[in-house]
Amino acid sequence: MSKKGLFIVSVFVWACTFGIYSQNNTNSPYSRYGYGKIVDAGFGQNTSMGGISYGLRANKFINPGNPASFTAIDTLTFRFEAGASLNFSSFEDATGKQSKMNGNLEYLALQFPIKNWLGFSAGLHPYSTVGYNFSSKEVKPSSITSGTLETKYMYQGIGGITRLYLGTAIIPLENLSLGATLDINFGTINHFSSVSFNDKAYVPTTQSKKISVSNLTTLLGAQYTLLLQKEQKITLGAVFQPKIAFGGDAEQTVITTDTIKITDNNYFDSPLAIGVGAVYSLSDKFLAGFDYKYQAWSDVRYFGDKPFNDRNKFSIGMEYQPNNNSKNYLKRVYYRIGANYSNSYPKVNGHELNEYGVSAGFGLPLKRGLNPTVVNTVFEYCDIGTKSNGLIKEQYFKFTLNMTINERWFMTRKFE
Repeated sequence: MSKKGLFIVSVFVWACTFGIYSQNNTNSPYSRYGYGKIVDAGFGQNTSMGGISYGLRANKFINPGNPASFTAIDTLTFRFEAGASLNFSSFEDATGKQSKMNGNLEYLALQFPIKNWLGFSAGLHPYSTVGYNFSSKEVKPSSITSGTLETKYMYQGIGGITRLYLGTAIIPLENLSLGATLDINFGTINHFSSVSFNDKAYVPTTQSKKISVSNLTTLLGAQYTLLLQKEQKITLGAVFQPKIAFGGDAEQTVITTDTIKITDNNYFDSPLAIGVGAVYSLSDKFLAGFDYKYQAWSDVRYFGDKPFNDRNKFSIGMEYQPNNNSKNYLKRVYYRIGANYSNSYPKVNGHELNEYGVSAGFGLPLKRGLNPTVVNTVFEYCDIGTKSNGLIKEQYFKFTLNMTINERWFMTRKFE
């Protein structure tokens, strides 16, 4: 193993040990609800193409969205990916507007072949994120003071759920790949809110809620490639994830004139999920595809209730690389674009939210060759919610820098 390879593995182990993904990487007030903002599995290539993954057999990048893709790697290559993001968000309601910025390391993953028909991958990335800090104020007539009463509301939250996956895939028949991951989901979410008044005749209230969850689940995937003529093919993909109960507990503390503590145990679930997709590709130059994902959130328990909506997500995307081996650098660059739409799983003030996103990106190879190291840049814009019905319109621009390191590990050398 090369020194670079040892360094890569050391970084991966260190990240897993210290759980870097528990850090906050969102500023969305809508992450206050449920488990927070759901993060669909995808790295640099997926994200810049609208998030498509189910029919994508990425032979140069890791695709965590469908474990059947883990066989799409040649027998000599070890692959490592890491990504970090910078997020610029703006929030607007009927009374005003504010902006925030944050950034964080997002994911780490590795992939390598065991046999030419058997592949392996492991990775760490967020399943959901929580991060918000906002306040509001209202002034109303007071029946006690015969004047006005000023009420201040403050809300804070941080945390999330992390997914650590271990996956493998096999090719049992020509053009067919089947895969599965063992997913370890874990994390802690903290919410805090308070209500205070400018008049001491009114008692302030504070409330804290801590949710600690963990579970083991699996993601099953399949891909089948239909060979057409003149280096054209279509890959069909599908994934399935069963509904699983979250192990863990939650503690709520309410402080007014007295302190009330409520503890809940094992009243949480993760949803059943089904996804299908297809990708058309022409040689190594062009591909285009779409995904559909369904999550049965309406059957998920949260504090013993079932308060959520089913979630649907639609994604489309494409990638073009003019000439992988050209001396002209711009012809070796990957050009990507995509879009997606989804609805929210929690209801906010009784309303379901819609989320629209567009993305674009470049894959910048560091050298010529079949499997070079590639630096991926991703630009995303998302629009969530509305200013009407007492809601907040959220817009964010997200920049992600991702690196895919491909190394020739599994070949015999005469000299080291």
